[in-house]
This record gives sequence, structure tokens and C-alpha cells, in this order.
Amino acid sequence: MCYIIMLMKIGLAQINPKVGDLKGNKEKILSALHELKETEIVVFPELALTGYPPEDLLFNRDFQQQSQQVLREIAQSVPPNQVVILGAPEKEGTDLYNSAFVLSGERIIDSHRKVFLPNYDVFDELRYFRAGSMATVLEFANTSMGVVVCEDLWHPDGPAQWASKAGVSTVLCINASPYEYGKVRNRLSLLQYLAKSLDVNIVYVNMVGGQDELLFDGGSLVVQKDGRVTCSLPFFEESLCVAHVPVMVKESAARSSSAGMEDPKVKRIEVNLTVADSVQVVEGVTVSEDDIGNLYKGLVFALSDYVKKQGFKGAIVPVSGGVDSALVAAMSVDALGPERVKLVYLPSRFNSPESFEDASLLANNLGCELSVIQIDSIFEVYEEVLREKLHKQTFDVADENLQARIRANIAFYLSNMTGYLVLSCSNKSESAVGYGTIYGDMAGGFAPIRDVLKTQVYELARYRNSVGFVIPERTLRREPSAELNVNQRDQDILPPYEVLDPFLEDYIVDNLSFAELEGKYGEELTRKVLRMVKSSEFKRKQAPVAPKVSRRNFGKGWRMPIVNGFNPGRDTDKE
Repeated sequence: MCYIIMLMKIGLAQINPKVGDLKGNKEKILSALHELKETEIVVFPELALTGYPPEDLLFNRDFQQQSQQVLREIAQSVPPNQVVILGAPEKEGTDLYNSAFVLSGERIIDSHRKVFLPNYDVFDELRYFRAGSMATVLEFANTSMGVVVCEDLWHPDGPAQWASKAGVSTVLCINASPYEYGKVRNRLSLLQYLAKSLDVNIVYVNMVGGQDELLFDGGSLVVQKDGRVTCSLPFFEESLCVAHVPVMVKESAARSSSAGMEDPKVKRIEVNLTVADSVQVVEGVTVSEDDIGNLYKGLVFALSDYVKKQGFKGAIVPVSGGVDSALVAAMSVDALGPERVKLVYLPSRFNSPESFEDASLLANNLGCELSVIQIDSIFEVYEEVLREKLHKQTFDVADENLQARIRANIAFYLSNMTGYLVLSCSNKSESAVGYGTIYGDMAGGFAPIRDVLKTQVYELARYRNSVGFVIPERTLRREPSAELNVNQRDQDILPPYEVLDPFLEDYIVDNLSFAELEGKYGEELTRKVLRMVKSSEFKRKQAPVAPKVSRRNFGKGWRMPIVNGFNPGRDTDKE
């Protein structure tokens, strides 16, 4: 049998589904199919029908039945001259599978069931799905392709490898791969390595969108077997693309028998479609860098998507004149527009004139109105009542935190009035060591930068100013302070952020031992920071949802017990 190389038109549908919105997701899928009607194959992301992850919705019988019904309805819209690969749950008896369905000719032809179910970090697929056991090969009239779901691609002995050995020239991979800062480069390198080592083209279609604390970046790709990237979709945007993928086809349209050669790990699905030649010239493209600008874009996208999908009218940002709230305010305006962002400044006797000046300048630069509500009179009423009833004479952390909680009450009052979402401006460094007031500055409906270290906050703020100056320069120069007491500074309590942030990365992300941390940072600092991280667990468990942008966040990826008697390192008598 002689083979030739022809170009196949494959549509990449990088869509942003909403978890549980079967009707809305169906409309989005059908719209994409209409736009890509000239293609021979259309590939959607993993669980595109239901959104990812649907979590315990998968246990709901109505949800199971409706998702299967909607899948059948979508199939009825697929013509005989097109094949659609669509991610959706598949039910067989009492078992559920995370499947890639093959749709064509107004019907569901078959499916590939995901073999490798991730159950680490933010993933919990073994709770819901049963694993498949076979690779899936689509047998067209004159070529063949493999179909895999996300994790199936990465394993050294898995469905992608089995399909490659079965002679496919292309692997179609559907994904719901969450974003992490710096992950894009590793993903591209791995795809290029796999394309070369398996001698296949890889069509990698990834979901885009925000879902609770997960953020999907898209960045779908076509990588040819020589490692060249010939199609690259944008990050954090819905996007449709027609890729011309070179495939090896038989000169004769007659199917060749493979009887006696079958691999028991490979399922072959016959598809009544012949690849038509295309004269399109395929050129290489460059993949965008995952730099600080892309991180900023992702955080803005996460904020925009959360507000939109939850139906809030806009966002309320309590600004303090500090860098955290300034960054969140800038992100909010970039996400929603100045008309949908309310900035509120809530000073007490401890706020400096410079803080008000910087907050005012920020609001002016962003084109937002700034509401100023003095909290001293409210604070004084609390003080008078509490000191009289509790016979308290000193001013201490209880009084400091009371100010933060008064501010939170006012912010949520405004939220109830307007239907706007309160944003928390707490960052990851503060959250790690508990340097924040529970039900105070930690309070909010969404926390855009809670997985962003303080040093990264400054990087992001400077990046935003490089695009267009909005954050006052003095805000970036001033020493950080909560301004809840006289001459208060963050470093009165915390190590310098230039030291604290690398420590937190070493401990939280890379799991360094006590001895390793002590060797790098000294015993005193190591004990102090570990004590603060552990004692603050109860606060973090009550913090608002935040987009995950690091390798390990304080959320799905961090499952520490609140009640915890373990102390790493040495005997706790020294504590």
C-alpha cells in the first residue's frame, strides 16, 4: 500500500463553558460548529459539555440524564461530512467515564474513555469516574487518528503511545489543563518532545475560562511530528481556528484489513469520512511567552469571568493607598471597565495623608469615583461601649482588627445596596502567615491576588504601569503598612518580603524539610514562619475563593488539617 501526505482541515474550538450550564454550553458548541462548518474534524476541550470540573453535580441523576440528552441533541447537528470530538461524561450502568465522544452523521458513533484519571493537586477524578482501558483510533476511509483525553497523553506507556504504535499519523488530545505561572513553556516542550518521539502530529485543544479557583488558559496548539508549531491560539480568550494538519493517507480509499494485527489495548472506530486534499501552505508560528504580562492577563480574565458567570453587576474595591488594593483596583477596571468598579476609602485616625492622596490619584487615573467614608466615629462608639463593658484600658491587636472588620461591614453593606461583588485585596504572603484580619481585610466574595506573593504584587503593579500609568509611584515606594496603629510597619512582625516569599515557595510549593529550610534561612526565622503558617490554617479555610496561578495554592492544592499537632523538625520543647 502506498501513502501520500495530504492536509486535513481540523477546527480547534477553544471555548469557555460554564459548569452545569448545559443549555448555554450547547449553544456555545453549536455556534462553534457553525463557524467551523468547512472543517473535516472539530475538536472541543475535555468535558466541554458540562464544564470542568463538574464535581458533585456528577452524582445528581437529573444532571446525568440531561447531559446525555443534550449530547444526543448536539450529535443531531453534526453532518455526515464532519467528525466532532466532544468531551462529556459517559454513563454505563452505575459507572461514569470522562469521555471524548465521536459524533458524525447526526449520531454518536462511539467514545474514548479517559484511561489515566488524575488524583493529585487540584484534581479529584477518581471520586467520580471509572478509568477506561484502551487507546482509541479513528479509522477514516484513507487515514487514521488517535483520540486521547488530557492525562492520557503524558504517560510513557499509555493511550497516546498505543495509538502511535497502531500507525496513526495524528493524535487529537482534548484538555482541561489549569493555568500555572511558568507552566506554558514546560507544556510546549513536552508536546514537542512527544510529537517527535511518537512520530505523530499533536492537536492539543485546551479549555479556557475561570471556574471557582481554577483558571484555564487555553493556549491550544498544533505541533507537527518534527516539533514545529503550526497553530497557536491565544491565552485567556475564546478562540476558533482552522488548522491544516498534514496526515498520511492511503492512495486507495479502500480500507486495508488489519486482521490478526490488532492490539488488545487499541479500539478502532470506523468513520465514514474521506480526507480531502488542501493546497494551504502550513507555516510555523511562535507561541507567546508566559511572562508577567500573561499572568496579569490571566488574573484580569479570572476576575472578569467570575463576576460575569456569577451575575454580579460590578466590583467594590476597598482601597487603602497601598499596593495590594491599587493592583486589585487596576485589575478590576481592566476586567470590567471603570463604570462597573466602585472604589471606597475608609480611613481611621491612623491613616496618613499620603494614603488618601495616593488613593485619590489612583481613582483619578483609573477614571473611577472614590467614595470616602471615615470610620473613626464608628470605631469610637465600639471603643466606648466595649471598654466600659469589658474594663479594657490598653490598645492592642483587638482594637487594630476591629477597624478592619468595620471596613468589611461597610463594604458588604455597599454590596447589598448595589449588587456589586466585594473584592479582598489580601495576597499569598499575608495569607500564608496569617497577617490579615479574618472577617476584616481578608473578607470578600473573591480574592484576585490571594495566590500572588507580595514580591509578585510589585512586579504586576510595575507591569501594569508599563502598559499605562495608573498606580502612583509613591505607592510602589512606600514601606508596606496595615495602618491600624501608630507608625505600624509590616516588617515589625514579618521578615522582609524578599526573604519571606522565597521561604514560602520553598516550603509550600517545593516541600522542603525543616533541616533544609534551617540551612537556608536559619533556625529562628524557620521556626517563626512555620509557626505562623500552621497557626493561620483556620483563617485560610474561611478565606474567599481565589484563582490558582501558582504550582500550589491555598485551596484545592493545599489540604492541611486545621487541628494539627505535628511540628516539623525538632522537639517542640524549644517552641
